[in-house]
Amino acid sequence: MFNLSLTPPQVEFVLKPGVTLTQAYQVTNESDQSLTLNTQVLPFLPSGDNGSVTYNNLISNPNINFSLNNADLKLGQPFTLQPQETRQLVLKINASSQTSLADYYATLFVYQSPDKSANGTTISQTSGQIGSHILLSVSDTENPKTEGVIHKFSLTPKIKDVFFTPIKFSGQIQNNSNYFFKTAGKITISKNQQVIKELKLDSQNILANYYRQFSCDNQQVCTLSPPLWPGKYTATLEFDSSLNIPSSSASFIVMPISPLILIGTIILISYLISRISKFFPKNKSDQTSES
Repeated sequence: MFNLSLTPPQVEFVLKPGVTLTQAYQVTNESDQSLTLNTQVLPFLPSGDNGSVTYNNLISNPNINFSLNNADLKLGQPFTLQPQETRQLVLKINASSQTSLADYYATLFVYQSPDKSANGTTISQTSGQIGSHILLSVSDTENPKTEGVIHKFSLTPKIKDVFFTPIKFSGQIQNNSNYFFKTAGKITISKNQQVIKELKLDSQNILANYYRQFSCDNQQVCTLSPPLWPGKYTATLEFDSSLNIPSSSASFIVMPISPLILIGTIILISYLISRISKFFPKNKSDQTSES
């Protein structure tokens, strides 16, 4: 059974044109049988707004060269790992001096290669692959400038009860630069200019000239849970100043809906009981005393 691990799962580099760097990976066969493996590097682009990527019909940039720096192994050359064996792969990345200043994205794949018997026929085995993303920023400076904008920042519901129904925040971050950045930011909830709660954003990569939905730490959807005092609240989405992303705000109102419903229900029940009691005759003892 295919059971492979590859670390690190993602690497990020900033390098100048004409520079070569290396990155060591550890690949481990976690299965109970030997595996014949192979390697390849494929470029990718972002797809959708949830961090997905696509490899369809993409051509590698001729100015970015990938190779293995292992003495006994080349990129695209099969090798075998015994059960529980670990091997180091050293990937060499070269950006030629003609490389344009921008981001380049690729994935190092380690995939299962079919074994062959002594007579050259392929031995069938379950296929699989595992990959590690490479985010490569070619820049003249160590910290390339980024900028972006917040799209569709919204919250639901806009009118809520003090006890029930949490507030959910959603929106997209658009990267308007040629370099990826991480969502270093927070949602600040305030009332009467006093901060009530801060929700820290999950650190996600927004790739160059693309967009992505934001999320919060340990939450798939940024959520503010009740109870909350009645009143008007303002939620502000803001990022680290170095990202050059203007903040965005939205408001919601908290009302004592459930307490009012409870009080109204009690009053209504009391009224109905008093009305119904008038239709019942007085008990016998009362009638006797009156006579």
